[in-house]
Amino acid sequence: MSTRTDALGPTLTVTTEPAEPAGGDAVTATAVLVNDCPFPLRGAVLYLVDPGRATAARTVPLGDLRRGAATTRSWRTSMPADVAGDVAFTAHVLFDVDGRSADCARAAKTVSVPYEPNGVRDPYRTFATADDARFGQYGSQLVIWAGGGDLSGGRDEKGGILLPGSAAASSVVQVKTVGLTGSDNPSAKYGIAVANDLTAPEKGGYAVLTMSRSYGVEFMTDSDGDGRLDTWAGGGASTHPAWLRLVRSGTAYTAYSTTNGLAWNEIASATVPSANGALDAGVVASAVNLNYPGTTVRAVFDHFTVGES
Repeated sequence: MSTRTDALGPTLTVTTEPAEPAGGDAVTATAVLVNDCPFPLRGAVLYLVDPGRATAARTVPLGDLRRGAATTRSWRTSMPADVAGDVAFTAHVLFDVDGRSADCARAAKTVSVPYEPNGVRDPYRTFATADDARFGQYGSQLVIWAGGGDLSGGRDEKGGILLPGSAAASSVVQVKTVGLTGSDNPSAKYGIAVANDLTAPEKGGYAVLTMSRSYGVEFMTDSDGDGRLDTWAGGGASTHPAWLRLVRSGTAYTAYSTTNGLAWNEIASATVPSANGALDAGVVASAVNLNYPGTTVRAVFDHFTVGES
């Protein structure tokens, strides 16, 4: 399938051979530009972009294109070997119209590669208190499939991927929540978590920062070190994708979120007296299916990082 994404500009389409490539396949991508505008394009330049890239694999000066002119350009590339989700081969063209500033048209051929549980690699570890938890890792993306009745209070049922002992006394834990699918209920949650030992939250230091369709951002902590999430802050609109950030300074945690990775909104701060030493940090997901029996969720995260604050 090819798509045209700028109805006001010239027609630009992208196709691939093979039509539905798999991870690691060699691919020939072809961009076709037709100037069906009622005016000539001046100084046109075509940019051909590989999957997952921000800069062009090829830059092709086309010069001036009269009305009705058509041009075709192909480029050899490949599907990333370790990829899932939507992967796009993209072309865009910049041009001038009658001496005015540059306009553009953009098109992409998008290939959907299914996520499949393939485990995680060192230094990641997995853990689960929810039914049917499975895990995957694709490049910078981490994926969790899980059931689970709830993720709050004492019913703490989830699947998780963690980096043991990664959150120092002064640290920042951050992730992009890409998407939450495969669940028929709006309460499902996914986000980040820290604890002295995420496989045993009753050892203290426990906090989670999650996103759900029903409840928006939720920041929950364990105030007395018994492993139960007993404080809450957050709410509001739910946005996907979103960025979540948890900043630790000793026993003080501050939660943030943003829709663009730039302007961070503070959710709340809380003290967790039982936090001690370097904490485990990770990503977690739960179907929160207490009122939706049997449902499961697939949570996709990107760019999970733990660093110094």
